[in-house]
Amino acid sequence: MRKTIISTLVALTSSAAIAIPFDSIEPIDSSNWDVNPANFGMTAEQFLEAESLHFMANMVKREGINGIFHFTTLAKAEDRWVVSPNNDVVYSMAVVDASEGFTLSMPDTGDRYITAQIVSQEHMSTQLLGGGEYTFDGSEFKGSHVAIGFRVGTDGSAEDVEHIVKSIQPKMSIKSNSAKPVPSYDVETLLVVRGELMKGYNVLPDTFGQMTDDVRNVQDWQKFTYSTAGAWGLSADEYAMYAPYNPGVSKDVCHVATYPQPEVEHFWSITLYNNEKYLMSNEYNVINTGNVNLNQDGTFTVHFGSKEACAGVKDIKNFALITEDNWGFLMRAYGANVEQFKSYQMPKVAAAK
Repeated sequence: MRKTIISTLVALTSSAAIAIPFDSIEPIDSSNWDVNPANFGMTAEQFLEAESLHFMANMVKREGINGIFHFTTLAKAEDRWVVSPNNDVVYSMAVVDASEGFTLSMPDTGDRYITAQIVSQEHMSTQLLGGGEYTFDGSEFKGSHVAIGFRVGTDGSAEDVEHIVKSIQPKMSIKSNSAKPVPSYDVETLLVVRGELMKGYNVLPDTFGQMTDDVRNVQDWQKFTYSTAGAWGLSADEYAMYAPYNPGVSKDVCHVATYPQPEVEHFWSITLYNNEKYLMSNEYNVINTGNVNLNQDGTFTVHFGSKEACAGVKDIKNFALITEDNWGFLMRAYGANVEQFKSYQMPKVAAAK
């Protein structure tokens, strides 16, 4: 199957104080935001591009321009290649010079979830769901480069991950007509600005409606910018939805909450992160459709805390290991019932008895 994707993005004007390779986002007034990135060295539009370039620059170190880097395990606590990684999928990543066009291919995996998400330098997202060959002529994305994330659904078992690595990843390919390097950016200022914007992200009730394929569709630049800081690479709602939760409780007290399952076409998960939005541990870091122990009514109960804190608690069905204070999680819903998930009521954690 051959699929050609053509779209047109309008060129707008940027007021960025430093040179950027494209002008697609109008000047963003962040003066009244709770956290104003301009106070820390970057305008909002500069931050959005720098965050994308930072991801690209780090990923290029693994496989170069236009190459596909295949992860052969689930995400690890020591990984720092992206904020808020998930462990519902096995990733493959690429950074592509899109300026003169490219083609990517994914194998047909039947009922198994497979997708390629293309993220531009302005943090716009194009999602390709299902196997096939997809061709772009270079006009679809502002900026010269894109990041492409392949996600293949897994039950998390060693056997299933091995099958993906040996039988699915080798059938992915990218062919580009150019191989220029990723543009430069100010990494030191970026990290300062991201740290400040994370304060805004941590109090967001959700990230609904944030990802889009066109800057003209962004309705709330403040929320979009905070979401970029805390969860770069989100999918649009129709593909995946995300509800962050940051309880502000200690790791040294065992906490508990019971959750209704989100309505999904594919799968759902709760993944644990520290305050910087990286995994805290390589064990007990995710509760999802594949590993959950359900209650009789179809809900599921999770205990959160250190091993010591939860050691004396009886009848733990689902344990989430917390090793740092100021922890939080993302609930993800893949192929969600969008309206149902928008009204999903996240239970507050309480001290376990």
